[in-house]
Amino acid sequence: MDLKVQETKIHDVRGNVHDDEEAVYLMDHPDSAEAIPTLDIAPYLSGKPGGRETIAAQLRQISTTVGFFYLKGHGIPQSLIDGAFEQSRRFHALPLETKKKIPYFESGSFRSGYQPCTEDDYQLTNINIIENAKPNLVAKFSINREGGSGGLSMNEEQRQARINAWPENLPGFKETVLDYHGRIEKLGRQFLPLWATSLNLQPDYFDKFFATPHLTMSLLYYPPQKEIGNRQYGIAPHTDNALMTFLAQKDISGLAVRMPSGHWRAVDIVPGALLVNTGNLMVRWTNDEYLSTKHRVINTNSVDRYSIPVFFGPSGDAVIEVLPTCTGSGRPPHYEPITYLQLREWYYGPRT
Repeated sequence: MDLKVQETKIHDVRGNVHDDEEAVYLMDHPDSAEAIPTLDIAPYLSGKPGGRETIAAQLRQISTTVGFFYLKGHGIPQSLIDGAFEQSRRFHALPLETKKKIPYFESGSFRSGYQPCTEDDYQLTNINIIENAKPNLVAKFSINREGGSGGLSMNEEQRQARINAWPENLPGFKETVLDYHGRIEKLGRQFLPLWATSLNLQPDYFDKFFATPHLTMSLLYYPPQKEIGNRQYGIAPHTDNALMTFLAQKDISGLAVRMPSGHWRAVDIVPGALLVNTGNLMVRWTNDEYLSTKHRVINTNSVDRYSIPVFFGPSGDAVIEVLPTCTGSGRPPHYEPITYLQLREWYYGPRT
């Protein structure tokens, strides 16, 4: 099949995008008290009878209303999460000239390595939902899945391509980061039957799309931001692009999300919980049924902020088309089939 990036879409995959001064003010000054729900998947992971169906129903409710939730019962040891944050702190404490020896490079649209503060180009791409945002006040070290994420259609050269670059002289860094990365891949795969059940599909429906899943993990560092406004952010307002994002937060706030009212809410730090949200991929798969919620970061604190997102998605060659349970008589597909790689090319492409 010759797939081209064509869309017969009713509206932008990210929903209605407003960046007038009033809308931007709401983004910059979160005042919502609406609740971000909590999802405890322990009953499902422990094999409790009916656990998958019960959790999937809750997941559906969340994904059609808020698009963000605190995840509990995920099974990842707190000691490993704490260890990942300690490694992030160690890395970002290195001299800038040492960190900049690690390249920031792309392999099959998946970006790895080190990028200093204010050196991104997101303001020129479809990532940002507002125009004229300044480069982000965030430094990142990113890794991706060894062996590539292009899918079963990858050739040998692609499978052997360099995926990650690592700092030298940081004992334990690589091992801890890869351990956490692998735990999140397992957790992401455990979610696939929940997503399928929530959409009235067979539990194994999504397995074929995740032969070599996309799994970008970033160790993020936000310096304090003294000035609020003028379209300056730690990370500018955006929607994520993968199936879902697993975010570990340390102890410093700064993230805000757009709530159903249109106002924004500052996200709490919930000990032991990961924060999870759905991305643009799920909007396309569900024919606009599930959300890809807008969010941004401003570190208004007087101390540094650290967070660790992991973006989990299908293989690059997975064909993304509206799911059979999300279309029918009187409900045509809003989106033409494209590959996940093409969806990523749109996301990182010039603003449309």
